[in-house]
Amino acid sequence: MEKGFGTIDISDNAIREIAFRSACSVLELSDEKKQKKLKKSIDIDRTPEDSVIVSMRITVPFGKPFIEIARKLMEQVKMDIERMTDQQVTSVNVTVEDVEEPSISQEEEETKE
Repeated sequence: MEKGFGTIDISDNAIREIAFRSACSVLELSDEKKQKKLKKSIDIDRTPEDSVIVSMRITVPFGKPFIEIARKLMEQVKMDIERMTDQQVTSVNVTVEDVEEPSISQEEEETKE
């Protein structure tokens, strides 16, 4: 990326970290084991035009709307990467890899509603 009198390079690792933090926020992950699994599942690719493609595999709690969660995740990751890096995100690909039992706090929230 040319900026004025030099270049600025943003590593795939930095972009992966932005995607990871965005995903943790959307998925409300606080468990370290789940965070590590998510971080390992994020792949960053570049197009010849130097735009970014993000791919990730997630686990969704049983009973939650998969499509809604994935769509929100895609939008947040794209928005955060573009805002922080000024690089175009071509796509954010989300694969729902597994379904887990909801945590106790999620079950309590649902019974309140």
